[in-house]
Amino acid sequence: MRFSTTAKLILGIGIFVIVIGGVCWFYIQKAQEQRQLDNRLSSAQTTLPTLISQRSDLKSQLTQWESELAQAESSLAQVTVKFPESVESIEYDETLFEIADDCVLKIKNLTASEPGEEELEGITYSITKFKVRVEGTVSHILKFIEIVATSDYSPGETNFVNAYIEAVNMSIPEPGEDEPPSATISLVIYGYRGE
Repeated sequence: MRFSTTAKLILGIGIFVIVIGGVCWFYIQKAQEQRQLDNRLSSAQTTLPTLISQRSDLKSQLTQWESELAQAESSLAQVTVKFPESVESIEYDETLFEIADDCVLKIKNLTASEPGEEELEGITYSITKFKVRVEGTVSHILKFIEIVATSDYSPGETNFVNAYIEAVNMSIPEPGEDEPPSATISLVIYGYRGE
């Protein structure tokens, strides 16, 4: 089948119009994509300085929080050292005898309770109660009480930072009596077993 020149011309123009239409459509699509990308880029360029500023602020906050965490861990380590896991009465007995000896006192009686538990502010502590009766001069007894109360004695590892004096009963005889002054001191020592 032979096409006439007119048919060929119409067919050629039709193909040309279709190709031109396809190229225009492709160009329009790419132009729309380019506008969308330009808008996104402009938005990203606007947001970027804010994000960089926020990142810098977050880094400084992180550094501050890491410093606070290190301080808290250090404080926890110090508190853990002060609070032994358990209260070994023999260690405290020995320390009380050493303090009494340094204060020129005689221990007449020393008792320790069985370890128990006490909850304070939601934390359970192990506790041991001691009762010690000492004899000597009033000034030496007061020095003994002061050392125990202020934990101002630590030749070994056992001290009384984690203890408090619950009660003191002093007996001072009348002048002319043969008995020396004495005191019965009740103290409670805390231990922390952790979680």
